[in-house]
Amino acid sequence: MGYKALVTLDLPKATSQERDDFYKVLKEEDWSKIPNLNTSWKVSFKDGVSRNNAISTMKNDIAKAKRDSGVKTVYYALQLDTYDVVIEN
Repeated sequence: MGYKALVTLDLPKATSQERDDFYKVLKEEDWSKIPNLNTSWKVSFKDGVSRNNAISTMKNDIAKAKRDSGVKTVYYALQLDTYDVVIEN
């Protein structure tokens, strides 16, 4: 079973356009926004991807989204496990 991640993001002082552009990059990198949770995302990795590589990939995705969108500040928390993210909506 590959790693699954729960990611929460905060983009303080980002404009609506910057936020939309940031989210577009994450979606292009196969991130899924969790419905009804404003700043929460989930990301899945294939079997064989190490924990360190998964974390590195997510950090690189966030850096790319920041760079491409013009967002100046990003705060985030990552949590990885081999079990699915539990979501109640």
